[in-house]
Amino acid sequence: MVNLYEACENGDREQVDKLIEEGANDWGWNNGLQGACEGGHLDLVNLMIEKGATDWDSGLYRACLGGHINLINLMIEKDISDMNRGLAGACYGGHLEIANLLIEKGVNDKWNWGLYGVIEFNGGLYSACNGGHLDLANLMIEKGADNWNWSLHGACWSGNIDLVNLLIEKGATDWNSGLQSACLGEHIDIINLMIEKGADITSLSKYKLDKLIRMRLDKLIEIHTVRVENRKKLFIVDFQSDLMNRTEKYL
Repeated sequence: MVNLYEACENGDREQVDKLIEEGANDWGWNNGLQGACEGGHLDLVNLMIEKGATDWDSGLYRACLGGHINLINLMIEKDISDMNRGLAGACYGGHLEIANLLIEKGVNDKWNWGLYGVIEFNGGLYSACNGGHLDLANLMIEKGADNWNWSLHGACWSGNIDLVNLLIEKGATDWNSGLQSACLGEHIDIINLMIEKGADITSLSKYKLDKLIRMRLDKLIEIHTVRVENRKKLFIVDFQSDLMNRTEKYL
């Protein structure tokens, strides 16, 4: 059944009116506001405001996620308390111009960006990685973001191998969490990369994966296990050879 959020996001005024007649509540107005902001429907945004919606921060996030500059400006005019929500939405939605606009506006107008009054570029980086947007991730890094492991989770889930490699290059090392996120997103190439980097493969059985993905994953684990065993054997041979050579020198 369609709820108020979905009806507003779809711009379905008839369905919205029907839901209101059926008794949409105060929580529903804020949900409706978010849906209307994400869908870019100014008339429904205004309707939700008339009904009592007041969650401007969430409205800003959804407007930025959808890339609707007129609604972004409207939410800001309504007294936003946390501009970081908007930055996260723009980064997740892949809107580079809006991210730059928010940063410029926030810095120039000295907005309260959040709890600590600063721009949270790490939150933007995670959101960009979660959405799979390399250009926005690079912008956040350029601005000072440096939480590589947190962002690795998002990049592995989104399946953007270029983002994953960028974060590894920058210093990400949380292979186990990366493996978990890659499994949830069912990205076999990134699963393989996390295993190659040293992720614990013993935890993989708990993930519910598509049958084909599971078969390919099992094959990867088999190949990886053989490689590890071969490396162990090679190490033993090299160790024994080195030991013999060292022994012969003292005989």
